[in-house]
Amino acid sequence: MMAGRRFALLGVALLGVACGGGEPPPPDLHGTWRAVLAGSGGDLPFGLEITAEDGRDVAYLVNGPERVRVTDVTIDGGRMVLGMPGYPHRIEASFEEGQLRGAVVFVRPGGETGSVRLVAERGGGWRFFPVPDARPVDFSGRWALTFRDPESGRELAGVAELSQDGHVVNGTVLRESGDDRYLAGEVRGDTLFLSRFDGGSARLYVLRREADGTVSGRAGPYELSGRRDPDATLRDGATLTALREDHEPLDFELPDVDGHPVSIDDERFRDKVVIVTIGGTWCPNCHDEAVFLRDFLPPRRERGLEVVQLMFEYEEDFDAAAAGVRDFIETFGIDYPVLIAGSYGPGRVQQVLPQIETFFAYPTTLVLDREGRIRYTHTGFSGPATGVHYEEFEREFAALIDGLLAEG
Repeated sequence: MMAGRRFALLGVALLGVACGGGEPPPPDLHGTWRAVLAGSGGDLPFGLEITAEDGRDVAYLVNGPERVRVTDVTIDGGRMVLGMPGYPHRIEASFEEGQLRGAVVFVRPGGETGSVRLVAERGGGWRFFPVPDARPVDFSGRWALTFRDPESGRELAGVAELSQDGHVVNGTVLRESGDDRYLAGEVRGDTLFLSRFDGGSARLYVLRREADGTVSGRAGPYELSGRRDPDATLRDGATLTALREDHEPLDFELPDVDGHPVSIDDERFRDKVVIVTIGGTWCPNCHDEAVFLRDFLPPRRERGLEVVQLMFEYEEDFDAAAAGVRDFIETFGIDYPVLIAGSYGPGRVQQVLPQIETFFAYPTTLVLDREGRIRYTHTGFSGPATGVHYEEFEREFAALIDGLLAEG
């Protein structure tokens, strides 16, 4: 009897635990995830890692060798919000049936928002296909690409530089407006799949190797064609921005993020060599340029170098634009003036800087000598993902600026 009673009491205790009214513990979202954006051109995968550092949650967006650190992380139970560093975009997702399900919410020109569906599953050891191709076609090397808009017929040039290890491919695509940053993917049979989502923009390339060695495929709305060419080049970025003949010196006064007016005629710029860069928080290449200028300026400041950035934002409301620019400044630790130049759109740059006749792309950089004359222009920015091209730009730009500083 005593043994039977003990078993009965144990059964009651276990039943009490199983049927208790307490809430189940929230899911632990930390770990490695394979995230996928469902775009119109197909599924776009990227790596997502969520972890804790120094007692706070952080996340990483992973594309090949790049790990974009995200510190604006809010996790409440099974819900997660990630604010993209330096961008006005965010990831919102909830844990449902073993997956993270949600969307990337992004800001469009005019300040409107859009979204792209996101699903993430635990894991992350693969990008496009769980089982690698044992005999992938070789896509390594340099490729001359042509981007064609099927609606307008407009064509743009590009250069892909790819490295391949088995089925895994990493690299970038250079264009005259700047590079596509870190692309990562793999080869499946005769087709190459590359993707990137770094918080600012998304890229998906699908290229098929034809029997004659050429490639064809798509990248977003563009039709692609190309051929392997070790000598493929683009036009020099110093030739793409046209200035008006007999143009006047730059003369602008624009507000900083606190609404204080800053003029190119202010004392801090007088008799200085000044780098004027034209960009926006929405522009990924502008992010790479900001890191470059942040480190480039300090050793030359005492010799008479200054930098000022003019931002053309998607938001037309000043306070909304200033909030995004303030986050951009804090993200990159910028200590030079960053000004709100207006909203993004055709002809807006020329309204602020009528000295420019033809504006090609963001970012565009103007370099003024100590007398305020425009001595150099450069369109686009090739960042660290371009390897030797970035190193070459660093050397040439340093030589240019050091030469102007030496003029007295």
